[in-house]
Amino acid sequence: MNRLLLRSICLILALPISIMAEDHKPAPKIKITGYGELIYSHFDYGPDQKSGPAGSPPDSRATIDIARLALEMEIRLLRGVELETEVEIEHGGTGGALEIEYEEFGEYETEVEKGGEVILEELYIKREFSDAFNIRLGHFYVAVGLTTEQYHPTDFFGTRRPESETAIIPAIWHETGIEISGHTNRLTYQLQLVNGLDATGFNSQNWIVGGHQTRFEEVRATNMALVGRLDYHLIDGLTLGVSGYRGNSADNRPKPDMKDTDAYVSIFDVHAVLRYNRFRAQGMYLYGNLQNADIVSERNRTLSNNLDVLRTPVASAAYAFYAEAGYDIMPFFTSRKEDQCHLFFRFDSYDTMAKMPQNFFDNPRFQRRVYTLGLNYTMGNAVVLKGDYAMRRLGAGNFNGENTASFALGFQF
Repeated sequence: MNRLLLRSICLILALPISIMAEDHKPAPKIKITGYGELIYSHFDYGPDQKSGPAGSPPDSRATIDIARLALEMEIRLLRGVELETEVEIEHGGTGGALEIEYEEFGEYETEVEKGGEVILEELYIKREFSDAFNIRLGHFYVAVGLTTEQYHPTDFFGTRRPESETAIIPAIWHETGIEISGHTNRLTYQLQLVNGLDATGFNSQNWIVGGHQTRFEEVRATNMALVGRLDYHLIDGLTLGVSGYRGNSADNRPKPDMKDTDAYVSIFDVHAVLRYNRFRAQGMYLYGNLQNADIVSERNRTLSNNLDVLRTPVASAAYAFYAEAGYDIMPFFTSRKEDQCHLFFRFDSYDTMAKMPQNFFDNPRFQRRVYTLGLNYTMGNAVVLKGDYAMRRLGAGNFNGENTASFALGFQF
């Protein structure tokens, strides 16, 4: 009897405490999220586009790529103050591996990467003053292009992120600096001051992508860059935006071989994202310019092999365009609302040598178009299965076509 009474008293005392805890539940101090992708691809062409005048010869080969696993952690340090960090493991992580660099005449190169990397993509402190004014200080994404906002596996169609954008600017571009940002009911803005690029990594194949400073322990910041972005949420589900980048890249080279010459990189893009019922679409046009591309090309041609850069001529202008659209066909087969199955089409067009300096050859194989048709089957916005068939065409039709069938598994939490 005494035990029963004691238990009853304890239950009565605990009840209001439980109700109070439910009503005044504090916000979690630590939030962990992440995403990952695995990709299988079958190619009907060889890996070396320079093997003949018609480009890559016919072939039949396949690869499996553990593309990435990213872990993100947000920690609420103080009221209005957050620490955010993101670590990404790409292509199976690090180790030792041997790869063939076809742009360097098929040379074998030892990569102390196991073909991949472990990358710290974000590490910053954010102070929120109001919805309209926030400050970030540290290492964060550069607010240029569309992929920097639409990079989770369920954000884009196809097994891979848009080829056109990732061939012109670094995929998920991240640098160190300071950012001011905010939003109103319909307008979102970002202003950034970040470290600039290193012109030694610029090349014919990927324009300024190789200028993203990842080769050395320390990032050179003699040249800084300004970044700006505006996104206007016109109506529910429709966002229109622009972004821009400008920064010198001459003085961030490992050696002072361009002290008296500037190499400003200027980039501008317009983009749009639409989500309307069962229909999804997004697209982007990006144009970039490099100052004194002829001098950059000459300086890069004499760089040491130890820098592990291509040393090919770099264009004074490059462009990228893509548009993709998909329609959810799942309701035709089932009433299950948690899942979606989008039949989609994407078109990419880009040229990493759109405009070459005088007396430099404009290689037509870097003018490319890609037609991609496929399916995205998404389960509860947590797991996505993808399949697509991509047809790449080079130049004005004088090169062999390059076709790829791919399947991917993606997830996020």
